[in-house]
Amino acid sequence: MHMKKIHHKMVHTVKPGETLWKIAHHHHTTVHHLIHLNPQIKDPNLIYPGQRIKVH
Repeated sequence: MHMKKIHHKMVHTVKPGETLWKIAHHHHTTVHHLIHLNPQIKDPNLIYPGQRIKVH
């Protein structure tokens, strides 16, 4: 899992095969919280490798 700290926020770069649930589970949070942090995600079932999402 790749993460970068940007302005005190943790950003995760989506890898092939990952889902928001897997990412949320890995970061000890919920899909709902990830969606709240990432309003650009219109459909939580559609994330793409290389996409960067805030996780904290």
